[in-house]
Amino acid sequence: MGVLIRRAARLGLGLTLALTAVELSGVTAVQAASPTVLALLPLTGPVGTSVTITGLGFQDASPATGVSFNGTAATSFTVDSPTQITATVPVGATTGTVSVTDSEGTGTSALPFVVTPSPVPTILSFLPLSGPVGTPVSILGTGFTGATSVGFKGKPATFDVVSDLQIDAVVPAHAATGPITVTTPGGLATSVLDFTVPVSHGRSVGLRLRRHLRAIGQVGAHDGFAACEANAHVKIQRRRHGAWRTVKHDMTNGTGRYRVALRDRRGMYRSIVGRTVVNGGQHVCRRAVSRIRRRH
Repeated sequence: MGVLIRRAARLGLGLTLALTAVELSGVTAVQAASPTVLALLPLTGPVGTSVTITGLGFQDASPATGVSFNGTAATSFTVDSPTQITATVPVGATTGTVSVTDSEGTGTSALPFVVTPSPVPTILSFLPLSGPVGTPVSILGTGFTGATSVGFKGKPATFDVVSDLQIDAVVPAHAATGPITVTTPGGLATSVLDFTVPVSHGRSVGLRLRRHLRAIGQVGAHDGFAACEANAHVKIQRRRHGAWRTVKHDMTNGTGRYRVALRDRRGMYRSIVGRTVVNGGQHVCRRAVSRIRRRH
């Protein structure tokens, strides 16, 4: 390492002299020439490390179009000035020289960039703890730089690496309750807690109108899930002046039945049972609307 530092120091002195010569000659940029890589800072780091590349000809008549680390193209880099580029060490990079390419040719560093092992990632927490498909989830932990995948019980999710300590992901389609996983070049992290994806249950609500006037019906779950049938809140509505207005509420019994007396008026009626979450968020009972009934 001492040898690398001494060589870097010599290159730094050479860089200073080269840039001074350019300034004294009144030339503001190298004109249409192959780029020259003079120095790297830092000289070592894992995938995801931001590296400042100093040199010449990065933004002249032929601006830099590519940066690579030992032959692996950097997917993220910016040309800051004719003498500086900032690049991120890409996934798959190995120890070796750094190259900058433009239409005139390629410039390569004299010293290698040493790619060190990426840290093993860890998942410390995530928020929220539950939600349906499409829910945004913030995952907090360590070693997330360079993450290549995020899974919800094995289902791949879209995600964004906010920092080495945070990933923002979206619960994917067909996800089920289970652990969250994050894969990086350093390994696989698995959450200790499960992310809860509620099981969705379709249901129906019926309505019949009896004399004097009584609304009778039943709430039923399509898959027979009893928690979506019993103690369900039912609203009976009447159409008036072009809008539906609730005229009575009722709760179903243990078998999903309800029966409520109404003021006897002509018109159109319907029953609604709203979306409800049961069993601590593990199940969702969907909203249902009955067929319209007319009272003559």
